[in-house]
Amino acid sequence: MHPSHIALIASVGKASVKVFRRPEVAILATGNEITKPGNKLHQGKIYDSNSYGIASAVMEAGGKPPTIVGIARDNFESIEKKLNKCNKSDLVITSAGVSKGDFDIVKDVLSKNGTIEFHSVRMKPGKPLAFGVLNQNGKLVPLVGLPGNPVSALVAFEQFCRPAIRLMLGHEFIPRATIKAILDEEIDNQDGRRIYARAFVYKKQDVYHVSLSGVQSSNILSTMAKANGLAICPENKTGIKAGETVTVMMLYWPPEVF
Repeated sequence: MHPSHIALIASVGKASVKVFRRPEVAILATGNEITKPGNKLHQGKIYDSNSYGIASAVMEAGGKPPTIVGIARDNFESIEKKLNKCNKSDLVITSAGVSKGDFDIVKDVLSKNGTIEFHSVRMKPGKPLAFGVLNQNGKLVPLVGLPGNPVSALVAFEQFCRPAIRLMLGHEFIPRATIKAILDEEIDNQDGRRIYARAFVYKKQDVYHVSLSGVQSSNILSTMAKANGLAICPENKTGIKAGETVTVMMLYWPPEVF
């Protein structure tokens, strides 16, 4: 609610009102190569950026400050033990462990301790995504398994986790706002997937333009940090040429865009 809503409630004499409870979200990172930020980084290791980026996204969507469960290693027992700590959550979000690699076993743990509804989506980045229901001693908790690559995780969060959190909050309008903009560079789509290209929207002579924010590889996190939107190329198109109009999902609205 906005301050004006609070004032309106008080103006009619209401001391309290019923509201939707903010959802409690648990976040689990998986991988033998993951190290907690602040620790010494050894050869062959990477810092866990996903947990903290996703945690920030959860709060931006309206969820309570989430519980970061920690890092599970690439074995069944470690992942199962960590997931068992999520029994008080309304939503569990994992990162990595859901594609077709030898150590991607979140799906196996979920199969034993619940059900898998699907484990692949027709989008880029973010194809290796799983959704299922975790059975915690009779309590059914939805689980979204995000990809391990940091850009893929954040883009997939936008498409699946953020709408779920907004729905739990009772919002009637779930999707982010979209605009039409003139594309500065070509978006190529040879995979037959829906492309969400990281991009920056700006205004030129009162017309929206959009420029790709850099290399579109799913491990280049800086391109996501520079973006204020996601330029969308539908799965049934082989690309969008420079100069054509493209739909852009706005992630945030900097003052220069208005």
